[in-house]
Amino acid sequence: MTAETNIPFETPIRTGLVGAEVFALVVVLASLAAKAFVALSLGLDGDEAYYALWSAYLSPGYLDHPPAVAVMTALGRLIGSDTLLGVRLLPFVAGIAVLAALYRTGRLLLPGRSAAALAVAWYCLSLQGAVNFVATPDAPSTLFWTLSLWAAAEAVIRSRPTWSLAVGLFAGAGLASKYTNAWFGIGLVVFLLGTPEGRRQFARWQLWAGGLVALLIFAPVLWWNYQHDWQSFLFQGARVVSFEEEFGRLVSEFVISQAVAMGPVLLLFALLAIGAFFLGYGKRAGSRLALPVLTTLPLLAYFLIHALHARVEVNWLQPVAPALALLGAAFVCLLPTRPFGRWIVAVASALQLVSGLALIGFAYVQAAYYPLDLSYADRTRMLRGWDKLAAEVRQLADEAGAQVIWTEGNYRLTGELFFYGQAAGDSRPVRDIAPHPRYDFLPPQTRYPSASPALLVASVKSPAAAADLPPRPEFSSNRLVTVLKRDEGAGRGEEYYAVLAVSGPTGALPRAD
Repeated sequence: MTAETNIPFETPIRTGLVGAEVFALVVVLASLAAKAFVALSLGLDGDEAYYALWSAYLSPGYLDHPPAVAVMTALGRLIGSDTLLGVRLLPFVAGIAVLAALYRTGRLLLPGRSAAALAVAWYCLSLQGAVNFVATPDAPSTLFWTLSLWAAAEAVIRSRPTWSLAVGLFAGAGLASKYTNAWFGIGLVVFLLGTPEGRRQFARWQLWAGGLVALLIFAPVLWWNYQHDWQSFLFQGARVVSFEEEFGRLVSEFVISQAVAMGPVLLLFALLAIGAFFLGYGKRAGSRLALPVLTTLPLLAYFLIHALHARVEVNWLQPVAPALALLGAAFVCLLPTRPFGRWIVAVASALQLVSGLALIGFAYVQAAYYPLDLSYADRTRMLRGWDKLAAEVRQLADEAGAQVIWTEGNYRLTGELFFYGQAAGDSRPVRDIAPHPRYDFLPPQTRYPSASPALLVASVKSPAAAADLPPRPEFSSNRLVTVLKRDEGAGRGEEYYAVLAVSGPTGALPRAD
C-alpha cells in the first residue's frame, strides 16, 4: 500500500464518469471569462471601496474585520493601481487558487479524477463561486479555508505530517481574513478527537507546531484587539446575541437563500452526504469524508442556530461553498453504478448546470444592464452610480476650492468618494466627520484635517429634506450648495446627498491626538 492510499476505499467504487473532466474544464474556462468581464465592468460595491480605503492605511486590525482583505487589496492596487482591476485582481486570482485546491482535495478524498472535476464544476456553477472575485473579506477567507482543508488532507490521507505546518499557516491566515474561519479550527479539532486517523496526529510534533504557526500569524490581530479594548471581537460578537426577528422566523429565509446561492441540487446532495456519513454511508470511502464533513458541520450548525434569532447574510457561508461542492460530488459519485448511479450523476449535473446558468446569468445581466426594476430587492443596485456621483462631488469641490471632502456616518459613501477620487488623481482627503471607531486605523494627525474651505456630503431622504439640515457645529460657515442623486440606472434610485460648503473649523471639530 502506498502513502497515497493510506486510508483505503473499503468498497470497490466506480472511478470514472464519462466526460466529467471535459465538462469541468469547459465550465471553469467559461466561468473565468464571465467573471473577468463582470469584474472589470461593474463599479465597486460600497464595502469594496471601504476596504480600498483600508488598503491605503494598513493596520494589524480594523473594527469590522481582520486585515487580510486590506493587504490583498493593497497588493492589487500596487499592481493594477487605483482601478477596478487593481482592487479585484487578487480576489480573482484567489478564486483560481480555490479551484486548484478544491480539485486536489477531491483527488485525495474522492475516487478518481472525474469526481474531483465534478466538485469543481458544481462550485463554479453556484452563485457563491460566481461572485468570489468581489474584494471583501470573503475572498481571502474562502481561499484560506479551502487551502487549510487541502493541507489537512495531504497530512492525513497521504500520511505526510509536515503538511500540518501548512495547515497552521493557512488556518492562521484564514483567521486573519475573517473570524468565521475559527469554525474551521473547531471542526478540525472535532476531526482530530473524533476519528482514529485524527487521534494518531496528536503523536506528531508537526501538529502542535502547526497550531503554534496559526497562533503566531493571528497574534498581530490579537495584539491590536488588546490595544483597542477588544473592540473588533465585541463588534462582531454583538451579532451572536442580537435578536432581529421573532424566534425561528428567519430559518426559512436562511435555507432558501443558501439554496439559491449554492444551487438547490448542490446544497441538497451536500446535506445528503453529511447525513449519509453519520448513517454509515461514509464507510464506503473509509474515513476520507470525515475531514470535509467534520470541518464544515460546526459552521453550518452555528449559522442554523443564528438564523433562529437573526438574519444570516448569504455571503456568510461563502468560505464553505467549495467544501459543500466537494461533499455534493462525493455523494453522487459514491452511489452504486447500477442501476441508477450514472443517471443520477448525469441528471444532477444537468440540473446544476441549468440552475447555475439561470441564476448566475440573471445576476450578471441584472448587475451589468439592470433590465428589471427590483427596487431594494436588487442587491446589484449598490454597484451603480458611484463613479458619476463622485465626479459630481469633485467638480463641486473644485468650484468651491475645497481642500477636504467630508461625509457623515456613511462608510460606503466615504469609501466610494475615496476610491474614485484616487482613480481620478485627486489627492484631497475624504473623511467621515462622525467620530466612529471604525476609522481608528487612520493616522491621528490626518483623521480630522482642519484645512478650509471644505465640502460636506450628507445623506438625506429627499431633496426637500436638505433644506431642513441643521448647521454643522464643527464649522462657523455652512451653506447648502445642491442635492445630488446617485443614479442606479435608467433613472432609478432614491439615494440623495446634500452637499454643503463649510469653512472656519470650530472647537467642535475633533483635533489630532
